[in-house]
Amino acid sequence: MSARGLAFLGLGLAIALAVAGTAAAESITLPRAVPSFNQTYTIGPDAWGDCALGTDGCPDLLRTTGCLITAFASVLAYYDIRLAVPARHSSTGTSEEGMSPRILNDWLRVRRGYGQCSQDPLGSCCLEWSDLPRGISLSFHSNRSAAGLNAVAELVIDHALRRGSLVVAGVHWSSACRSGSSQTEDCHWVVLTGKAGGTYTIMDPYNPDHTSSAGLRTTLDAGSRGAYTIDRFVVVTRVPGDVTALNALVEPTPTVVTPVVTVPPAAQKSPLATLAALLVVLSLVAAAAFLASGTEP
Repeated sequence: MSARGLAFLGLGLAIALAVAGTAAAESITLPRAVPSFNQTYTIGPDAWGDCALGTDGCPDLLRTTGCLITAFASVLAYYDIRLAVPARHSSTGTSEEGMSPRILNDWLRVRRGYGQCSQDPLGSCCLEWSDLPRGISLSFHSNRSAAGLNAVAELVIDHALRRGSLVVAGVHWSSACRSGSSQTEDCHWVVLTGKAGGTYTIMDPYNPDHTSSAGLRTTLDAGSRGAYTIDRFVVVTRVPGDVTALNALVEPTPTVVTPVVTVPPAAQKSPLATLAALLVVLSLVAAAAFLASGTEP
């Protein structure tokens, strides 16, 4: 290759490296802050960490396995989706309105929004994605890379964040989710809230401070449990329109039973008995009239 050709090749490589470096250093900021919730919030006013998760005898609690529910509570609050839970269905015993992990969990329990998973020994503990509140659209994706984030997944995530949409990501941080577990992916769920240089900013629902109602605002490589690797992720977008009526917990209408009055058999008279009674009355009237006339029989 000539010297001129080498020069053009070098220039092309330099431009390519510059473009790659710019893409890697790109920062993406959402149009507004993402509300933050802590699944382990157990000490404080209206704490929800000890609320029972799931249905059908599920033994889990929000503070132990409620990271996905807590993450979606943040997403729904970001999109201004509020839920109302009447007192009879609320874990607090009083009616609640708004958005928090407790409100979302109570709402899902009423709507039968939990199903059974293979790893659940008892009860229905896993979120049924299709039963989430109305007003959002979900798009499911996978990161097909054991180490880091592949180019396709990164493009999808970046595109969503640029549009102002949130991304809920299942992550792992070691070879297994926890000691004695065979699960190696989706050990935890976080919300991707932006991009800063070569990493993503996140809302981590696991905050070890039980007195704080807020999750951790940190980065993907500095999560509360370590450096996170994304396994699968869900792009969540807002569907236009007011969905309040669609998300209402409609109480069943009481059935009004009209009492049926029956006449006991003993009180029922046959036509013959009625005629006999009438003749007796007429006889008494005739006798009274005869006596009143003063005529001897």
